[in-house]
Amino acid sequence: MGRPEKPLAQDAGPATAFARELRRLRAAAGSPSYRELAKRALFSASVLSDAAAGHRLPTLQVALAFAEACGGDRTVWERRWREAARSAGDEAQPAAKAVHQVQEGQLRAAAVRAVLPTPAQLPMQRRALAGRGPQLGRARVLTALGEGAVPPLLIHGQAGVGTSALALRLARELAADLPDGQLYVCLDPAADGRKDAPGIAGGLLRALGIAPEHIPDDPAQRVGLYRSVLHERRLLVVFDGVRQERQVRELLLAAPHSRIVLTARSRLLGLDGVRRLPLPVLERDESMELLGGVLGRDRLASAPRAGLLLAEACGDLPLALTLAARRLAARPEALLAEAVAELVAGDGLCARLRAGDESLTERYQDAYHRLTPWARLALRQFAASDAPPSVDTVAHACVTSLARSLERAAEPVEDLLETLVDSGLLARTDVAGQYGLPPLVRQFARAQADPTVGEPQPPVSRRQAVPAS
Repeated sequence: MGRPEKPLAQDAGPATAFARELRRLRAAAGSPSYRELAKRALFSASVLSDAAAGHRLPTLQVALAFAEACGGDRTVWERRWREAARSAGDEAQPAAKAVHQVQEGQLRAAAVRAVLPTPAQLPMQRRALAGRGPQLGRARVLTALGEGAVPPLLIHGQAGVGTSALALRLARELAADLPDGQLYVCLDPAADGRKDAPGIAGGLLRALGIAPEHIPDDPAQRVGLYRSVLHERRLLVVFDGVRQERQVRELLLAAPHSRIVLTARSRLLGLDGVRRLPLPVLERDESMELLGGVLGRDRLASAPRAGLLLAEACGDLPLALTLAARRLAARPEALLAEAVAELVAGDGLCARLRAGDESLTERYQDAYHRLTPWARLALRQFAASDAPPSVDTVAHACVTSLARSLERAAEPVEDLLETLVDSGLLARTDVAGQYGLPPLVRQFARAQADPTVGEPQPPVSRRQAVPAS
């Protein structure tokens, strides 16, 4: 049984006459219940029932939503409403009308939450978050509610450093204060295919319960509707694994109540108005904490030197440590010291870091194949150089030495190195003009074939000098 009709008002005025027409329209549509109409109109059943009671003329938005939910023509019903409003004198009361519209917006937001399910799309964290106290604290500060709107936060770092894990940990904290839901978009092509901003916006609107017929076909209008919804509600949106600025540029805004968090290997320098949080590799004690969480603290305590050796070989990279620990945890009968020595022997550790469908080599290959041949050559030359590793096993080299090995001027080589940083395969250091090559990336790069065979020379910079001899 549907909600019973409220009795029509007895004054026989314009509001009553308009309500009677709404009832006839509903009857012609098969007398759907007000709960069914609420799902189509995105107003609560009580608001729609009141509109057809005739005690007062509903606002234009409610009237049109009621009519369209029953299959009525929007233009026809807008004309009917304006005629009734003129007869009732409502249009001569702009102040009261403005107040009514504000109340209507609040009712509509509450009705949407009541009728539609709240999206809760955050995935389960794939691995435990070891350490990261300072970075998590900084992320809290950067996303804290201040006096104005809060810009989006971008968490970036090299491949396998754990940007997604930190973002999801932060997102679960933020979600407690954002009751309208959590939206999650994975932009990894291997998972979801190629995506653009209008396509993403359409998916997010559907996740928020917007009926397909209410989502504009025009890409710009679709993006605009998404921004409007985000501006009015208290939502959390996570864009995980952004590849290029154009995927998300139109979807970003500093919303007064919502929060947006992005992750990427790149710094996405083409995006304006975002806050950036670089994520480094773990500290050594954090690496040991991660290993203990997977291997078991007692087992790690029985061979602490083995744990330190593994952390050093993995360059304290969270993904590498996790994959190595899973392999070792699958062999509980083996002595940890012997198993670690076997795992890190030679130059094949990078290729051995695989567990199920997760592979460090595949992460590196994905980043490597997106590079130009000359960026690949710069990486291989860096890996082949005799630059000794530092205490953190990272090989360091300066732009001038790499330019000399490539027989190029410093400026274009520095551009290539910056491209490698944004690919997630290289790290910048605190020393100007110096870059760091993680040990596992070095292993990977040394195993790659020469990418420049048969390739044209790169364009010469306007300021390029004669190569150093």
